Amino acid sequence: MSYHVRRTDREIKDEIELKSIMERGKYGVIGLSRNNEPYVVTLNYGYDKVENALFFHCGKEGQKIDFIKSNPQACVTIIEDDGFDSETCDLSYKSIVLRGKIHFINDPDEVDRRIRLMISQLEKKNTEYFLAKLSTGNKSYDNLQMLKLTIESISGKVRQKSAAERKGTSS
Repeated sequence: MSYHVRRTDREIKDEIELKSIMERGKYGVIGLSRNNEPYVVTLNYGYDKVENALFFHCGKEGQKIDFIKSNPQACVTIIEDDGFDSETCDLSYKSIVLRGKIHFINDPDEVDRRIRLMISQLEKKNTEYFLAKLSTGNKSYDNLQMLKLTIESISGKVRQKSAAERKGTSS
């Protein structure tokens, strides 16, 4: 079954904007399920626009891994919080919901590339420092599991203040 944004006036249809939200984001809330049991976890990620995929890292064992092995289908939400107006009780935001399948990445060179992708997206100010540290440090990612979410569908929604609301007037 495919769902669509109920408030079509708030739907983000522009593919460039949807990808831009993924590029600017740092964290995704991932929903998984196993045998009718839900599990939700927040992870930082890197987005590869060429592959149209998100990359996450975690430990090689644990609840996430068990859930993914049981059912690799996942749903991810990424939110840009643009602020709350306490006088009008309005929240400005952009949010996207991604659905896809999670794959395990075990090739050491691929793991290294994806960690570098994540650092480049997460740490804008000290990117070179952290990348250099990876180059000279221990790259034996023995306890690290890299995950790839291949995006199968995406939808987005936006709620922004109108020009009148931003100026403090109402129409």
